[in-house]
Amino acid sequence: MEDTVDGGRFGRGTGLPLVVDAQVHGWDGRPHNQAGPAGEQFVADLHHRHRMVDPSPRPLPDDAFGLVTPDALAAHVLSAVDRAVLVPATFSDLFVLGFAAPAWHAELAEEHPGRLVLSGELDPADRARARGIGTQVTRAGFGALTVLPARRPETAVSLRGSWLRRTLIRAEQAGAGVVHLGVAPTARPPVGAPDWAHAGVAEDAGPRPRWPAWAEPVRAGSALPVRTRTAGPLPAGSVDVAEVRELAAALPRVRFVLGAGSAPTAALVRLARLSNVYVLLTDLLIGLRRNPEPAAAALGELLAAFGPDRLMFGSGYPLVRPARLIRELMTFRYPDALRGRYPELDDDVREALLGGTAARLYGLDVPQVPRTVPRRAPRPVAAGRAPRVH
Repeated sequence: MEDTVDGGRFGRGTGLPLVVDAQVHGWDGRPHNQAGPAGEQFVADLHHRHRMVDPSPRPLPDDAFGLVTPDALAAHVLSAVDRAVLVPATFSDLFVLGFAAPAWHAELAEEHPGRLVLSGELDPADRARARGIGTQVTRAGFGALTVLPARRPETAVSLRGSWLRRTLIRAEQAGAGVVHLGVAPTARPPVGAPDWAHAGVAEDAGPRPRWPAWAEPVRAGSALPVRTRTAGPLPAGSVDVAEVRELAAALPRVRFVLGAGSAPTAALVRLARLSNVYVLLTDLLIGLRRNPEPAAAALGELLAAFGPDRLMFGSGYPLVRPARLIRELMTFRYPDALRGRYPELDDDVREALLGGTAARLYGLDVPQVPRTVPRRAPRPVAAGRAPRVH
């Protein structure tokens, strides 16, 4: 199988370490779900980025990329990891029934019992729905919540609101004690993102799709609602680091997860003083392939500041399939120019990054699932400390 983890058995001499993919999206971006040309453009931009950054030799075709099915999830993700965290992003202004909606995630979880961690979504602009967050968390079994405070400038919401703090406290008491801030599928990094986060992003992905007037569902006789506002290229859900610092300090029992590309690395490093802030490495792992030296320096800085117990592996699937990212992280070595400046990735560090941290964060009791591991010759080792491979 193409999407399996390479390289024999690592870690304690018994096999690959526990692997938890902490950022997976199960989405439906097919044409019937797109709310006009803005939804079509969003999916087209995501697929363009997938073709640029996915390390597998064959990119996913349009139809396979547009819908994440239970079979695709098994073939591309669960063959390579022990558990996966489904991170929702409804984007209701772009998709009639929601893009990576919690309801679809729940159906995927039913098809793979015990393998997927469900997250809910809290829209800071929808306070009415937030009032019942405790009941939602309990009923659906959510282990986390996703909050996208500034996906669009015109709908940006401050994280300083007291109502948000009260809502997150109720969610934590109900069982969702992890909050993903600004972690969402995107074809564009946020304003102010590190340079390495732009690796593999084309400024012009080609002509923007436009539907002719006669093809719009309402004009064609459909009863489904259509949003007529045209969207520009969507940036990643950006966060205000100062607001995150205040929120995390005010809610020490809630664990906050930020993407490594959501803010300048130096700003994230300053958040390391708060023990309830974690960093998801998805964008950084992509950057290691596309822009290796700056991304490796950022990884070293985050590792020195947070330690391996607050950094987590993520693939962003289906933007990137996880198998080869796992392999590359297992064999990662700093470029020669950075050798000796940052903490090394030994077996214990790799085990924490790949799954140990996420398993602890989400309270997972994970017996490892056997995975096919085709052999591959190890990389040549140059001077300097090399990762231990058993």
